[in-house]
Amino acid sequence: MRPIENLKCPQCTFERASGKALTLIVQVTDSLSLIRTSWTSSSLLIYACDMETRSAKLDVFLTNGRKGLFAVASIAKDEILIDLSGEETVSSPTKRSLQIGEGQHAFGGEETVSYLNHGCEPNVFLDFSCLRVRALRDIRAGEEVKINYAATEYEMHDSFQCDCGSAACLRMIKGFKFLTRDQQLKLKPYLAPYLLRRLDGEA
Repeated sequence: MRPIENLKCPQCTFERASGKALTLIVQVTDSLSLIRTSWTSSSLLIYACDMETRSAKLDVFLTNGRKGLFAVASIAKDEILIDLSGEETVSSPTKRSLQIGEGQHAFGGEETVSYLNHGCEPNVFLDFSCLRVRALRDIRAGEEVKINYAATEYEMHDSFQCDCGSAACLRMIKGFKFLTRDQQLKLKPYLAPYLLRRLDGEA
């Protein structure tokens, strides 16, 4: 762990700011991610470590009694936010895993998708061509980053009641298996390949 001010990176600009204001201008590289902020008496000091899994524009915060991933800077549509290509996989779903294929579940480490919560109107999706989480639209700083679990999970490890309040809310989140045909078809552009095969097989 080392202070940003000592880091030599021509593609990144970090600025110390007094009080609670912070100016952060980042062009994310493959080897740099923001992971901690630390208050000093007069300023906010930013630290970074070498990491290739999560964008510097995301950090974990506690809200309404649960942890989630939030944007700490503006994010552009299609921007890569999390890389799962090197993530350990398990054969059965867990509370934190994300399904990437038949009998394949990305482990869900703290620096990848462990705190990536569900949204019935998500702002990110998993690009299965490269196993990276991308922004579905422009995301403002301060927004929670959410994915639709029904587009990746055939059957959830733990089902739960969603109370997002969206007109598109699925209510009970159990997995793709439990959606109506119409609900499944609406997710088609973002479905895992193994779910697409199931969808086409049921046509």
